[in-house]
Amino acid sequence: MTPRRNRISPELMESLQLLKFSFKKGRELNFTEGTSEVAEINEMEVLADLVVPEDMRSYIRSLETPTELNK
Repeated sequence: MTPRRNRISPELMESLQLLKFSFKKGRELNFTEGTSEVAEINEMEVLADLVVPEDMRSYIRSLETPTELNK
């Protein structure tokens, strides 16, 4: 480990080493395994609700103004 890597937490370093080992063994990573399209869409909708708009007035106007999607 170099001095620059000393700032990495032990947990992250362990995860990186496991990832490196998996790559060397030729294992493929599948980050969507076990998830369905519906589950992904639901998760994105939940995350979208957590986003706070920067310009609140514009956001409120956008909710009040009908769009092509709402027709």
